[in-house]
Amino acid sequence: MRKLLLSAAVAVFGLMTINAQTEKGNWVLGGNTSISFTSTNATTEFDGEEVGDDQELSVFSITPSVGYFVMDNLSVGLDLTFSSTKVDDVTTSSTAIIPNASYFFDAGEKFKPFVGLGAGLVATSAGDDDINKSSGLAIRGTGGIAYFINESVSINFIVQYLNTNQKNKENSDLVTKNSNIGAGIGFFIYL
Repeated sequence: MRKLLLSAAVAVFGLMTINAQTEKGNWVLGGNTSISFTSTNATTEFDGEEVGDDQELSVFSITPSVGYFVMDNLSVGLDLTFSSTKVDDVTTSSTAIIPNASYFFDAGEKFKPFVGLGAGLVATSAGDDDINKSSGLAIRGTGGIAYFINESVSINFIVQYLNTNQKNKENSDLVTKNSNIGAGIGFFIYL
């Protein structure tokens, strides 16, 4: 009988812990990575006219993040995205700081689908000269599923859309617009 009661208590506590992970007052720390599965279309404009050809690129990115649950299932936080792209022996690096909000939906004991939205600043550099640097606005939407492997750790399967609009540092009439769709995997810790 004691074993049965102990087993029931452990099961109930385990379910409460999984559901408590996204409750108000909790923190989430983690990051995600997308390596391939990224398709980018880049268009460059000069003084309102498109110049050059559209490019399709593959991008590697990593995004450490932190969030705080301001209410049950809704976290607000900050993502730092670092990405690197190589096209025709030219390496371009980008850094973005994106405040965001994510909402988690209950879908059972171990799974929680989520959606998120964020907007922030992005800076890109392809060399030391100002003509190779730009900065501007980044807007990102995410969606996916968090799979909880235990009470405080999830693996998140993520799809994201990122749109950037950046002006060149040397010539503000030179504007680069990017639309990027990517998939990745994230590892998150809930405190």
